[in-house]
Amino acid sequence: MRKIQKTISIAISLEHLPMSERELKQICKDWEDQGFSFFRPIVVMDWNTEPKALGKAKLSVNVSIRLSFWQSLYHWIFPKLYTEKKLNKLTEILRDAILFRERKTEPNGFSFLWNQFWKTPLSIVWLNLSYTKLRMDLKLDENSISQSIPLVYTGEKKFYFRTGFLKTIHYRWIKKEFTFPYPKFAEVYVKTRDKHSDESIGRVFYTFLGYMLEKETDEYLLPYFGFRSVLPNKIRNQIPDDIWKVVHPQIQSEWKEENLFEKELEFRTVYQVSTSSQNHPK
Repeated sequence: MRKIQKTISIAISLEHLPMSERELKQICKDWEDQGFSFFRPIVVMDWNTEPKALGKAKLSVNVSIRLSFWQSLYHWIFPKLYTEKKLNKLTEILRDAILFRERKTEPNGFSFLWNQFWKTPLSIVWLNLSYTKLRMDLKLDENSISQSIPLVYTGEKKFYFRTGFLKTIHYRWIKKEFTFPYPKFAEVYVKTRDKHSDESIGRVFYTFLGYMLEKETDEYLLPYFGFRSVLPNKIRNQIPDDIWKVVHPQIQSEWKEENLFEKELEFRTVYQVSTSSQNHPK
């Protein structure tokens, strides 16, 4: 008969991280000096980095988890289910620690500004662009909309989703082209009212919250493509998968979105550039 375990070990792995192994190793050394504080009370036993193709890197982390009585009992009854849920949660924590650490610590020196100038997306091309409006009781991070007040209707907020396939990202001098199967891509907005510095309130807009992909495990690539406003997991995990069902699988139309630097939906204009319909004038 199996014994009830008081501790379990879990191996976490993130591959193809958008940074060199040297950069990743330095990040891990900094975390090690801080005792991997974002994992506490879980203990990190060891970690390892590996170089990957195209200047990317892989991170492996082994952790030890001390279980309470009820956690031990749950693990004893459903060992595979408990371990999978714990692994998924820890993987999210580790991924967020890597992606959002970069956002907080990037320098504002000349080289950083130079890279931002050339690597910031100016416009994107969508395929089969669709729209969804939902009312949800979704908790938001105040920092994500610090200049606005979310509007609440009978306890719920109004959200607007642009969804479709991502075909092209245009930068200053170059562009990134995707091929079939195109990634499913989304922009997330929430209905807000402007809040001015003198505490007065202004107009109503749909305020941009961030980008997301249908496959959450691929979202670490978004900063690599220059999309700095990645939707945090604590917001993303509350969004239903139904938003992706409106995207037609057969390519029917092509749309271009400009003004990506704007924070309101009303100013991030899109226009249709082509359609597969035989009746559409070319």
